[in-house]
Amino acid sequence: MKPYPLQYVAESVLATGAGVVVRPIRASDEAMMVRFHEGLSDRSVYQRYFHMMTLARRTAHARLTRICLVDYDREFALVAEGRDEEGGAPVILGVARLQRLGDGGVAEFAVVVADRYQRIGVGGALMRQVIAIARQEGVSRLRADILSENGPMRRLCARAGICVRPTADPQVVEADLAF
Repeated sequence: MKPYPLQYVAESVLATGAGVVVRPIRASDEAMMVRFHEGLSDRSVYQRYFHMMTLARRTAHARLTRICLVDYDREFALVAEGRDEEGGAPVILGVARLQRLGDGGVAEFAVVVADRYQRIGVGGALMRQVIAIARQEGVSRLRADILSENGPMRRLCARAGICVRPTADPQVVEADLAF
């Protein structure tokens, strides 16, 4: 496993004026990931995973261990870390994944933002970092399947310059960005 990639830590300012740090996930983020998943609505869960998953399943220790321990070679998981409005404690606002396929030239990506932090720039900050990492890691093409009904993700892709086009399945569109 590669060492923690400090070079992929980036700061951004949200529409609210608050700062956010987008960084690779760490094993120590498991407790914050539980709280993050508690902040996802059923709709957000369905749009991210294409099916419903119970909170208990999403926050199971075995699953979160796998998610928080990545090899930083074939995959990256990024978190957008901000501060809780009440106590100022660190909190995960959103999560993005980048996973190489096959020989590694193509990578799939996904982004999900906790409901209370949507529409303030968290997704954009995550997407910019996913694209930057893909370029730096030699990925030639980024792609994702997105539910057709997921307007926010489609708009996020369009703003990032990622082409979104229909597929043979009317319920799914493909996002595609070639470098």
